[in-house]
Amino acid sequence: MRRYSIGILILYLLTLSIPGSVFAQAAVPVMTLADGTAVNMTSAQLSALASQPGIALSTTPVVTATQVAVPLPASLGGGFIVSEPAALAAGMNTAGITTGATAAGVAGATTAAGAVTAGASVAGATAAAGVGTGTIAAGAAAAAAAAAVAGKAANKDEPTPTAHH
Repeated sequence: MRRYSIGILILYLLTLSIPGSVFAQAAVPVMTLADGTAVNMTSAQLSALASQPGIALSTTPVVTATQVAVPLPASLGGGFIVSEPAALAAGMNTAGITTGATAAGVAGATTAAGAVTAGASVAGATAAAGVGTGTIAAGAAAAAAAAAVAGKAANKDEPTPTAHH
């Protein structure tokens, strides 16, 4: 029993001499901002980000008109970061994941894990800003709204139906 205890003590002392960075989790690529900045995160950084105001983790990419849903790689548990672009940029800066990230950079981000889902306002603003290289998928409501607007624009020369008494 004494030999076993001495062996455990020696192993413990050896681990104290190993730098903590050896045990640290490696950061994995999450997204590339519109300006080309690569965003990598560890699980600890993702947890810190999720605790920031206006940022949530979700299993589905359901967004409001002003939000984006950024897919997470399986190595971080999968799912999505759901937030308004400005809140996500501020949260990444506060959590030390990025420095100088902006709402426009987040709105035009690309990912290897899938398309960034954007609400109607974000998708429209991104398109208006000329960000066309990103993988941005408009949410279902945004796509329906865009189709309705396009349909009305195509039929602008047709007479408007009126009720006759």
